[in-house]
Amino acid sequence: MATPKPLSGAVRFGALLLLLLAGPSAPAAVSVGPSDSVQVGGFFSQGYLVNDGPNNYLGETSDGTADFREYAVSASWAKGKWRIGAQGFGQKLGLYGGDEAKLDWAVVDYQHAQWLGVRAGRVKSPRGLYNEALDVDAVRPFVLLPQSVYDARLRDFNAAFNGGMLYGNIGLGRAGTVDYRAFYGEIPMSIESGASDYFNNDIPFPNVAIGMDSAHGGTVFWNTPATGLRVGYSYSGFRDFTALRVVVVPGFSATLYKSAPTYHRHLASVEYTTGDWTFAAEAGIEKATYDIGIPGLPPTNRLDFEADYFYVSAARRMKSWLELGAYVSYSHERSTLRTSAAVTIPSLVQADYALSARFDVNENVLFKVEAHYMDGSGKLFDTPRARQPVAGRDNSWLLFAAKTTLSF
Repeated sequence: MATPKPLSGAVRFGALLLLLLAGPSAPAAVSVGPSDSVQVGGFFSQGYLVNDGPNNYLGETSDGTADFREYAVSASWAKGKWRIGAQGFGQKLGLYGGDEAKLDWAVVDYQHAQWLGVRAGRVKSPRGLYNEALDVDAVRPFVLLPQSVYDARLRDFNAAFNGGMLYGNIGLGRAGTVDYRAFYGEIPMSIESGASDYFNNDIPFPNVAIGMDSAHGGTVFWNTPATGLRVGYSYSGFRDFTALRVVVVPGFSATLYKSAPTYHRHLASVEYTTGDWTFAAEAGIEKATYDIGIPGLPPTNRLDFEADYFYVSAARRMKSWLELGAYVSYSHERSTLRTSAAVTIPSLVQADYALSARFDVNENVLFKVEAHYMDGSGKLFDTPRARQPVAGRDNSWLLFAAKTTLSF
């Protein structure tokens, strides 16, 4: 008997799209009791990316690509201090996502009081201003959030973790309020993910495994007495962050590990809304020291990694149907390989100047267009799956993006 073939990405995508379109055309809330409610919703977005020149960024963008879409269905139930919810999510972003529907988040939430709640399961990662709302197109005019902080290829790494979180809101009287989140868990990772390529960038040998022992961190945001102004700090750390790869060269074959006992990320954030304007800025740093060697033996080399990045954005609601936005985003990554002597690896730098326009067709449908001028090519990947050596990149280039989203 012939073995059944697995469903193709297109078939999986089509099946989930039918499920989405079969749902209600507006947000649903079904009352099932005096204090019980069930809410069901979702979205579907389809985009297009194209740039001039040879660079492929977020997909096969040198020729233009429609492999740029996301879709989800979510449901939640609430009663008193309890809430249970989950979301299924699928995407296609160039090499990543594969139009496979996955469990995006699924939580059991108990809020004892305003100042203390507990959330467990697959939980949205608290980081910065917008990480917990990555999928909510309706809250921003941008097609692409500033990629220096919210790299779309790292969604599997940044969006959620498996574990638990404490959260709450603490009143400070006339000084405003403080929102806090503290979490602990782990982040499952796939060798097919964008995170796998990010942590294997500029290495000619593929990962065969990638993972970590645990992830921890949190956020603190001060909602200041000044109306519309909030400032915050986010931290995340990863223990025993390790990738394995097989190195094969003439006359030699070995499995090597690249492992960071600790990997630290820090991010400072500020947002100010006034009238029809929204201003935001975030700046962060990442640091790690990797041991490199053969499993079971002491490390033979070390790699010091450091990155800093920031963005500044502004957006204004011009009409009920039109919002404009702009940002400047910058990233700088540096690495030093320590063998018998320190070898500095060339820095990877990219500045991104973006202009966006959002058109609200109706309460369920919106359309966005965006133009980017890129100065540098430091955010491009050069991996065994997609070779883009630094010497062959265009360091001054334009990227155009368009996207439409249906929410229900």
